[in-house]
Amino acid sequence: MSITRGFTLLLLFLLAGATLNLATPSAQATAVDAGEDQVRQCIYLFYDEGCEDCILANAFIANLQKNYSIDVHRFEVHNTSNWELMVKFFNHHNVTEYDVPAVFIGNDALIMLDEIEARLPSLLANNTGWMCPSYNSSIPPYTPASPPLLIIFGLAFADSLNPCAISVLLLLMVTISFSTRAVWKTGGAYILGNFIAYFLVGYGLLAILQYFNLPQYTSKVVAVAAIALSVYALVSKLPSQTRPFIKKVINSISSPLFAFPAGMVISLIELPCSGGPYFLAMTLISQYRVTQAELFGYLFLYNLIFVLPLVVVLSLYMFLSKPAIPKHLIRYASAVIMLVVGVILLVI
Repeated sequence: MSITRGFTLLLLFLLAGATLNLATPSAQATAVDAGEDQVRQCIYLFYDEGCEDCILANAFIANLQKNYSIDVHRFEVHNTSNWELMVKFFNHHNVTEYDVPAVFIGNDALIMLDEIEARLPSLLANNTGWMCPSYNSSIPPYTPASPPLLIIFGLAFADSLNPCAISVLLLLMVTISFSTRAVWKTGGAYILGNFIAYFLVGYGLLAILQYFNLPQYTSKVVAVAAIALSVYALVSKLPSQTRPFIKKVINSISSPLFAFPAGMVISLIELPCSGGPYFLAMTLISQYRVTQAELFGYLFLYNLIFVLPLVVVLSLYMFLSKPAIPKHLIRYASAVIMLVVGVILLVI
């Protein structure tokens, strides 16, 4: 009973995260629009200690740092080397009057306080300063990085080839062998329950992960974890304590109406056996700025891949009498895919 309660608490925790994320989409969109979740940027500020506008410009930039992640490089122009550097930047931008304060961000030069106040926020919102400015070359425009889809969907495919989920579906098929139509409806409802529960778990997990500023080397940690999971996939099984509970749930299914919630519950119980690749994929996605539509798209495609083998097994069971499902080969295939995905992610 304690294990069942543990899974219930896990479900409530993840669903709470999903609910929070669904309840505050406008706040997340505002953060993206305001630049609060953008890349770290770099600007050069040239100033004179005795200049009142320079003091105001410095205070204005300090205030912007509350909403943007900015590295500000300050150069006091009474220093000879700083003055010479400023002249090089002015010449690069074909500016002949050497006035301060002056801000350089990306390929833009903002001269004097009024221009700094008028243009700098929008340039930061566009990630213009994603690279430090240069006086002898142009800065390419910022292109947001996208999640590595092949890696994520490779994890989904490895996750889908899970003997735990397939074994439970086969047990359900044996239990509900009424008529062809009944098996289609009940098995389909069970698979849909798996899909919905897994989708919500992923959404809740992403909502939680997005609250943390994961370091850039997280992808390498995910790579090592994927390789470790490839080994674990060879020996992973459902915990013995959960098997009686699963059989009890399966035996209670008498119609599609009961199969749907049963699919949701059992998919959560299977998380220790099948959730490793899912967690790694969600961790990767959380490192990137994605819109709500993109987020739903990634989750939909991942979970579609996840349930496809269950659909195949259901179809085989319908059209073949007692189909031989090579669960051991499936386990090996899942392990090999995880290993390949881990190695690729480690070297890119």
